[in-house]
Amino acid sequence: MTNAEAPPTILVVDDEQAIRSALARFLAATGYRSLQADGAAAALAQLKEHRVAGMLCDVRMPGMSGIDLLPKAIAVDPDLAVIMLTGVGDPQSAIQCLKLGAADYLIKPVDLEELGIALQYALRTRQLEIDRRGLEQWLAQEVAKKTHELEAQQRRIERLSLSVLSALVAALEPAGPAGRTHSVRVAQLAAHVATRLGLDPEAVASIETAGRIHDIGRLALREETFARATAAELVGARQDAEIAGRLLEPLRHHADILAIVSAQHERWDGRGPAGLHGEAIPLGARIVAAASLYDELVAPAEGDAGLTPRDAIANLRGLTGTLLDARVLDALEAVVTSA
Repeated sequence: MTNAEAPPTILVVDDEQAIRSALARFLAATGYRSLQADGAAAALAQLKEHRVAGMLCDVRMPGMSGIDLLPKAIAVDPDLAVIMLTGVGDPQSAIQCLKLGAADYLIKPVDLEELGIALQYALRTRQLEIDRRGLEQWLAQEVAKKTHELEAQQRRIERLSLSVLSALVAALEPAGPAGRTHSVRVAQLAAHVATRLGLDPEAVASIETAGRIHDIGRLALREETFARATAAELVGARQDAEIAGRLLEPLRHHADILAIVSAQHERWDGRGPAGLHGEAIPLGARIVAAASLYDELVAPAEGDAGLTPRDAIANLRGLTGTLLDARVLDALEAVVTSA
């Protein structure tokens, strides 16, 4: 031990005063502090009141024996280094004590040099176990800290990736009225519809982000505006979803956004690319799909002024139950007709 460290305290438990005193003198001479107890009850009280490193305990005592005391003492302090002392050489008692957690078992009269070595070894073993456990706790804390830092860094990277993808979509799409692109208009409209449906702010934010990048797969393929009727066009939708899925797959903290973008071409009647049906289609995907179709109908195109909001909604009504969710379309109608 270093000079800065307090010497370990050893509890001496024996019903004979002379033996307790002799052991206390030996402990003081070898640099230990000591406490004394004349029986099991007093020993347990001392252990609960003081920080004790080791215990020298007689096996045979009136009332509760040392063997009965041993597991109770270790229950109070699992790190307690215990050396059992007995005047009778009983191998079965020795084995039982060691099984119950004693560090050693010595026969009286105890050879003091042997006791010193045994006590030193027991205390050293105790300290190594404490140090090992402390190291494990420190390592666990460091791993948790580093994991948290890596998770935070991954989230920052993913947010940056989403921003880059949104900017890419905005750059590839032609600007429409008020300088807004199709994806920007879809994102804003989808957010309003999600709010109208009573979704929480976090879900609304995810749906808006999904709206901004919902066409990333199509733009990567450089396809024309998505068509919705023929089998060949259905293959195109499947390719859009697959491309988008591969692009967004690394964003593991944004699985909700990936699910929306990947499922936006699913049909209410289950005849979409992945065969999802009705409520099995993520609500965000149903919202983005309706908002996208609506925007394609009302947005001016070359040689076409686009439909009025009411005419566009009436046009989409014919797709409820097959392509679109009627509840989502009701919310969409409420949003666009109240604007």
